[in-house]
Amino acid sequence: MYWVVVIIRANLLDLLKERFAEQGIVRFTVGEVEVLTAESEGPTGDHALRVEIALNENFLEPTKQVLEVLRSEGHEIDTHVGSLSDALRIRTGETGSEAI
Repeated sequence: MYWVVVIIRANLLDLLKERFAEQGIVRFTVGEVEVLTAESEGPTGDHALRVEIALNENFLEPTKQVLEVLRSEGHEIDTHVGSLSDALRIRTGETGSEAI
């Protein structure tokens, strides 16, 4: 299981959702974030979207491919991927890969 966090500009969300849907990726969380850079002494006032996706292994490569294609089209995308040791869907009580 994997945890993918993607930072994008707000105008890219509809295209990202469309490309993800083509790969069967339809469940993810989106939140607005404020952009901070190493050079800035504080918040820059710029806003972006943080897209968080919990994935089973068979969806990791399609997700990475979607993001690579968008990046090759000139879109600014920051991606972070980590592994999940467990998952719990509180509403249903499912755990592990079934929760995702």
